[in-house]
Amino acid sequence: MAESLDTLVADSDRATAGDELRTHYDAGRLTVDEFEDRLAEVNAARTRGDLEQALRQLPRSEPPASLRVRDRRWSSLALQYALVNLVCIAVWALSGGGDFWPKWVLFGTLVLYVRRLGRRSRRRALPRADRADDDT
Repeated sequence: MAESLDTLVADSDRATAGDELRTHYDAGRLTVDEFEDRLAEVNAARTRGDLEQALRQLPRSEPPASLRVRDRRWSSLALQYALVNLVCIAVWALSGGGDFWPKWVLFGTLVLYVRRLGRRSRRRALPRADRADDDT
């Protein structure tokens, strides 16, 4: 889902837009005066709409930052981890307590969670040709 144009931007968003302007200036699409004016707009930008206005009429090599899909797979894994462990802790508590056996479930699911996150980030870092070999 795309973010609204009235969403506030961070310094990193402004830096990315400034880098994009520099790329267009280096390519000869902007004069020095246009570049300086637009860079001032980027630095003064408060919302995504302000950034879009500063980048008006310039071609985009990738989707605009406001339309980029964020990677939320890690949050899905965290939710799964939390739910499994909460169920185990609830079963332990409702069965009268005693030895805290859910510690083994906590440890085991944490190991699986970390391994899965590592595998996903490693696959994302590999070039496409190498990904087919890393299905293990």
